[in-house]
Amino acid sequence: MKKQLRILIPTVLGIFFIYITYRLTSQAERLLIWNYIKSAQIQYVIGAMLLGASADIIRGLRWQLLSKAIGYNSGTINSIASVFMCYTSNMAIPRSGEIIRATALSEYNKIPIGKTFGTIAAERVIDISISILILCLVWMLQYNIILESFFNEDYLMFIDNNFWLILSTFSIFIAIIFILITRVKKIKRFFKSVLEGFLSLTKLKKKLFPFILLSLLIWTCYVLAFFTIKFSVTELGIIDSSLIFPAFVVGVFSISLSNHGLGVYPLAIALFLSNFGINTEIGLTYGWLAWSCQAIITLIFGGLSFFVLPLLKTRD
Repeated sequence: MKKQLRILIPTVLGIFFIYITYRLTSQAERLLIWNYIKSAQIQYVIGAMLLGASADIIRGLRWQLLSKAIGYNSGTINSIASVFMCYTSNMAIPRSGEIIRATALSEYNKIPIGKTFGTIAAERVIDISISILILCLVWMLQYNIILESFFNEDYLMFIDNNFWLILSTFSIFIAIIFILITRVKKIKRFFKSVLEGFLSLTKLKKKLFPFILLSLLIWTCYVLAFFTIKFSVTELGIIDSSLIFPAFVVGVFSISLSNHGLGVYPLAIALFLSNFGINTEIGLTYGWLAWSCQAIITLIFGGLSFFVLPLLKTRD
């Protein structure tokens, strides 16, 4: 039941936010948004798609550094394809992508699945750190409206009033996990391999600088892809370039709410831009174009990856 809810809730949320978008716009506004999207200049759309694809390709190359750090060699095609498979799977079934990716990497590269989970977790730590760094940069640029949307005063007050209860609950949870790990051999071996994969970050040594460089390059491609969309439709020119960076941050943190940000991402972008006098039609046009570019690339390359990898294994 819990598994079904984890799949169902993000999907329902995505549909709900699409419905909210529908209710917030009139028929004339929806027609205008569609006309804006149809008028998008293809060279900028393709440019944004290629930048988005480049980010995912670089992500696959970055993972190879982690696999080598724990003593395994991963094929370039396998590493890149696993990334696209992960994102494509997440579009259909939320949170399934990491399992698909870890399984594919383990199957096609002969790496223990626990270690692949560990290296993927290590990647997540780096990406979360970079997203927090971006958020801090936005803080320094004094875009307080974003922070207010993520750190609601009531939410912070609840944490403050229930701090010891939250801390105690978290401590008990950690203690239970620790007991399970120490007493069940199979679970212990799995978590040990996960830890080894996670600690691959500490084994990078001379590869640490290339790893950091590739990580920064991944996010640079994402930001540039988002920025490129601004030039695809003439009417989007009214958006001040200083708003692009914080709008990108809003989009990043909204993606996890539904399947690949379906429905949530465009609405979040539009609501943010509306605080700076940008009308809803322009904001939604920007959001839907940016989301669609990444979604199309993910579906195309993800579909090819699901098809090609088994063929490569059969040939081998």
